[in-house]
Amino acid sequence: MQKSPQSKVSSQQISALSFIARFNTATVRMTIPFVLAAALMAKYVTTQSARTSAAQPLNSLNAAAPGGILLAAKSSTQKTLKLRTNVPDSVVVPATSSAHKKLKLRTTPPPRPNWAIAKGMPIPSRLPGKENTEVAYNLDTPPDFKYSQELQKIVNEVVKLTAAEGLPKKPLSITLIDAKTGETAGYQQDTPRYPASVVKTFWMTVLYSQIESGIWKNENDFIPYIAKMIQESDNEAASYIVDQITATRSQPRLKSEKFKGLKNKREQVNRFFREAGYKRINVSQKTFPLYYLNLPEPRGSESQMLSTPVWNPNRITTRQAARLMYEICYLKTAVSQEASQKMCNWLERDLNPKAWQDPDLYAFNPVRGFLGQSLSKNNVSFHSKAGWTSRSRAEMAMVSTGDDKTTYILAIFGQSPAYSNSVDIFPQISRLVYKRMTARDTKPESKPVALSNLPDVN
Repeated sequence: MQKSPQSKVSSQQISALSFIARFNTATVRMTIPFVLAAALMAKYVTTQSARTSAAQPLNSLNAAAPGGILLAAKSSTQKTLKLRTNVPDSVVVPATSSAHKKLKLRTTPPPRPNWAIAKGMPIPSRLPGKENTEVAYNLDTPPDFKYSQELQKIVNEVVKLTAAEGLPKKPLSITLIDAKTGETAGYQQDTPRYPASVVKTFWMTVLYSQIESGIWKNENDFIPYIAKMIQESDNEAASYIVDQITATRSQPRLKSEKFKGLKNKREQVNRFFREAGYKRINVSQKTFPLYYLNLPEPRGSESQMLSTPVWNPNRITTRQAARLMYEICYLKTAVSQEASQKMCNWLERDLNPKAWQDPDLYAFNPVRGFLGQSLSKNNVSFHSKAGWTSRSRAEMAMVSTGDDKTTYILAIFGQSPAYSNSVDIFPQISRLVYKRMTARDTKPESKPVALSNLPDVN
């Protein structure tokens, strides 16, 4: 039977609709993945935008840097944010509202060196209510030393020796104390100079004063850090201790008011000694490099500490260094007798060549190239803290003979590359002083002159 035209139209329409349906089905199948991908992308962008807004205050120099975040300033206008993911003791609480609000930080311990984390070293903690406690040195006046013309002759010989070796006299300072008699003499001994790592003895003294004052829960938590700071002269251990005793941390560059707060806390180590008669001393600057903080040199708040308002590096006189050694290891009156004994034990050096000879000529060695090296064959007890940079060589030491007849303190700072590069001058000086001081035992005692009646001899 022949179909009518209307039937044909209906058939064509049905065919067209069938084709469209098949086409739309394929299109939908192809479109769905793209729609889903677009939705996921939109969600990701929204999430990232929210995260960026929350983290934005970290790029502001007004925000305090948490332990896991370090801001290294390449210049005054460009700051590079660097993240460390291996410091577990730093927690950031994200901002809960707009990106214009400052990031709120939870109070956390300062970041620890990587080796401390790897070895699972303890984290010292203060007792409740002791977070901002400041301590004072128990000795508020200097010892009553007496000037000695005989000791001055020895010091003058040392100066002549350095000149004979072609070394400059202007950057040299010397203090010599006969611990048995309280006599002293020196050369430019009241000139403040950069002490290098000698400063670490001063930080140790503040720490033990805090421990004695009951600020810290457990003294033993500090033992591994003190050992590395004093026995190995480790800068990172020293930095960690400075952060702990001053309740501060290295931060990005700070605005005026926040920096004033940080500086005031850091300078409590200066007040500790200045109020005890260590005039004009500055021991508030860290020693560098500090690679665990990504600070090969002072940056951020550390740069501000050095240069605000004026250039202000660590400064100690040899008279001050000799005094502290005298108070710790001879009088044993620094902080307390018990604390002094502990500190003096940390400062003891083994002069047996097997103990200090190291094939690595570039590694810091507290004996080689310093005062103890030339005394290794003598029967002496030797306590010291040395410092060495590319521009200076410094040391404070106490030498006691085995027969206990002679005990003296010798502090020498040579603030010049010439002294830094000379590995022989300190051993030569030490040998000369040892011979002269032990020879005094066979001579009648000379009558000392009151130090207050005679100015420093330069």
